[in-house]
Amino acid sequence: MLRALPSLQAVRSAGSHASIALWLKARDVAVIGSDGVSDVMPSGVEGLANPLHELVLVGLGMPILDNLDLDPLAEAARERNRWTFLFVGSPLRVVGGTGSPMNPIAIF
Repeated sequence: MLRALPSLQAVRSAGSHASIALWLKARDVAVIGSDGVSDVMPSGVEGLANPLHELVLVGLGMPILDNLDLDPLAEAARERNRWTFLFVGSPLRVVGGTGSPMNPIAIF
């Protein structure tokens, strides 16, 4: 049986440890996101590759936004000297889907 080798990035990546799920729950966080994937790799949790994803998606019902390109947003905020905004993101409705591309909009 052929098996693909994991990329080096998938083996070692910066991210958050699953233990932050308690912190997120205590603060009633609605959504998390990052410029990569949310989970640190290796995860540090025996037998689970993406425990943070499992905890927040399934356990807390919290959406996760991965691979965000935040540089244009930072520039727009800097130009306006405004650091708060309304975030609007509408994913595609895919029956049985577990993820979707979306067009995020920041309204200052």
